[in-house]
Amino acid sequence: MLTLRARSHTARQGIATHHHTLSVVWLRKHFRAVAIQRGKVTGTWESPELVEGTDHFARLLEQAVAATGYTGSTVSLVLAHQHLVHLLIEVPPVKRSMLHKVVERQAQQQRLFPGQAVWSIEPAESSKKGPPQYLLNLFPRMLLEELLAGAQRVGGYLTAVLPVPALLREHLFELPIPETQVGMLVAQTGENTEVLVGRSDGRVILARVLTGNWADSFARMMVDLKRTLLFVNQHEGLNVDSLWLFGPGAEEQVDKVQEQTGLPTRVSPIPYTPDYWAIAALRLDPAHDQNLVAPELRQAPQRHVMARVVGALTILVVLLSAVLSWKLHRMYREERQNVQHLEQELARLQARHQELQRRYAEADRLRGLVDLVAVGRPDPVPLWLLGYLGEALPPDLVVTNFDVARDGPYWHLRLSGRPQPIGSARDALALESARTLLSNRLAGGPFHVQFTRPGTNAASAPLAGTAAPAASAGTGASTNVLGWLERLKIERGRDQTNPPTEFALEGWIHP
Repeated sequence: MLTLRARSHTARQGIATHHHTLSVVWLRKHFRAVAIQRGKVTGTWESPELVEGTDHFARLLEQAVAATGYTGSTVSLVLAHQHLVHLLIEVPPVKRSMLHKVVERQAQQQRLFPGQAVWSIEPAESSKKGPPQYLLNLFPRMLLEELLAGAQRVGGYLTAVLPVPALLREHLFELPIPETQVGMLVAQTGENTEVLVGRSDGRVILARVLTGNWADSFARMMVDLKRTLLFVNQHEGLNVDSLWLFGPGAEEQVDKVQEQTGLPTRVSPIPYTPDYWAIAALRLDPAHDQNLVAPELRQAPQRHVMARVVGALTILVVLLSAVLSWKLHRMYREERQNVQHLEQELARLQARHQELQRRYAEADRLRGLVDLVAVGRPDPVPLWLLGYLGEALPPDLVVTNFDVARDGPYWHLRLSGRPQPIGSARDALALESARTLLSNRLAGGPFHVQFTRPGTNAASAPLAGTAAPAASAGTGASTNVLGWLERLKIERGRDQTNPPTEFALEGWIHP
């Protein structure tokens, strides 16, 4: 069920800063537009001629937009029309989910015009024993569609179509009367007069449109006003306690109305301005129950903005995708070129590798030949020694036997000969001196012949003799001289007719 809203002071508040709309008031033939931007009035325009008929809505909107400089897209409309009907209906107690269907059926039955009807409702005061009552606003669907199409032709969206009673109900909250009393609001709306009966807590009892107004046809208006007071008394069983006038020139009509009705009559506490209806419409809740525009159509501006945002994002995504695709395609071509270059480089390196392997195999083969010829050959020590022997050999000696052989890490030298000339009878002292000179030369550089076997004691080595002498190097040479002197003493008495005729040397050379 719909519930009554609490007392509000929205009529005294300013416009919310988020509003950016064109608020239009069309009271029968009087058309006025107010442009609102960020809660501020930026321009107003009123049609210089009286216009009636929804088919003129697009043209009037176009003129209003041009005159006010409005740049937005949303339009709200406060409407007082000859086909806009206000009825008080009773609805059986049903759940809120079923209320729409029940009211829809009654709205189509209660319509006073051909074609389908659009409707809106507002909770009304109900008796304790009777079913709930609602204030029903009926309007031809065809005319509403013309209004919506007219707004779309100028690039706008009609988000609200509010009947005048929806705004007058906000006056009820401002009336300085107790909630137990009934007040009647009488508002001039163009050529007609709108009447709303209710209490100060917002409970509506009756809404009605009177023919004429107090400015042009006061008498006719008063006739309809008295009939309305009588209807409230007879049908609702209530007495109106006070009358409240609202509109241009209301102050001048207070005494006249009070005299005709006999009820306390005052001016509404809310001051009237030409832009009141347009601004008051923006103070209502956007989801107001008396808005004739369907909820899905109210979201058209948001959907339009969302569609534009989605379209812009789609275009941006497409552009980014195109740029990314072009970038990836370019990277793919570059990588493909790099791959081709690397493949060519790989083929070149493989060919180079094969060439180097071929050269390496050839070099290895040649190295094998060199090793086969050169590696393992002994050092030419015998030749070097033989060449040096021609210089080191004393002229008094001649070598008859020369043998050099490898003995482990050493070269084993065996050398023997005889005095020169051959057959000369030289004494043993001269032969020993020549042999000593040869051994000393061999013991020095460059061959450094050792006349004792490496690793043995030099003192235990055999002395050099004529038959198979052995010499020692370094200190060994002086030992041979001492041995020779000892032998000389021993052999003084011997016969010198058989002097030694040969010498022999044996030594080791470390290469």
